[in-house]
Amino acid sequence: MVKTVGAGAGIDWLKGGWKAFTSNAGVIIGIGVVTIVLVVVLAFIPYLGPLLIPVLTTFVMAGVLKGLRRQASGGAIEFGDMFSAFTDQDRMVHLAIVAAVSVLASLISQLIGGNMLGMLVGFLISLAATALTYFAVPLVMFRQQDAIGALKWSLNGVLANIPAVIVYWVLCVVLIILGTIPLGLGLIVVLPVLICASYEAYAEVFGDIELDPSNSAAPPSAPPPAPMA
Repeated sequence: MVKTVGAGAGIDWLKGGWKAFTSNAGVIIGIGVVTIVLVVVLAFIPYLGPLLIPVLTTFVMAGVLKGLRRQASGGAIEFGDMFSAFTDQDRMVHLAIVAAVSVLASLISQLIGGNMLGMLVGFLISLAATALTYFAVPLVMFRQQDAIGALKWSLNGVLANIPAVIVYWVLCVVLIILGTIPLGLGLIVVLPVLICASYEAYAEVFGDIELDPSNSAAPPSAPPPAPMA
């Protein structure tokens, strides 16, 4: 079941992300630095590298979200969490399909061309891919959704909360821009905070265990059954 929240929830998601980040900043920054290094290495591999980056980031995010959910339950995120999804045989195929959506959207955007119309269409394609995949990873990991069901419910979650999502995504863009100003060093903090915030957004919209339950009147102690595809 998708919960509809107010526009102010977008700010609460970032607050929850910041709270989770500051609770285990060292570990989360370490994960972020290693991920950035791996992305840079892949970027230098002709043709194949850029296609592998969304796969890498999807699997790393899945592992980090697993650690964040443990933290929300009273445990702690661990550095090894970033690689845990690579060995999850039950979820690997579904995560790969979710990643493929981002890869396909990127390829189509590049093929369209660089004129004004092409850029607009490319932006819309990227926006649609983001809506399809934003909640898909935690839905695959924590609700045992298959890839198609997770993509569908992710889109439903975004469409049901357009005001909050707009506020949230605009703030994310602003933070990323600010993070790039000091030679990109700010991204070492900004990107991990946004990943933590993405878990908080999922938890509130789909009724899972929140990182910052003070933002919710009655946070659940355990997630409800998975939504039906």
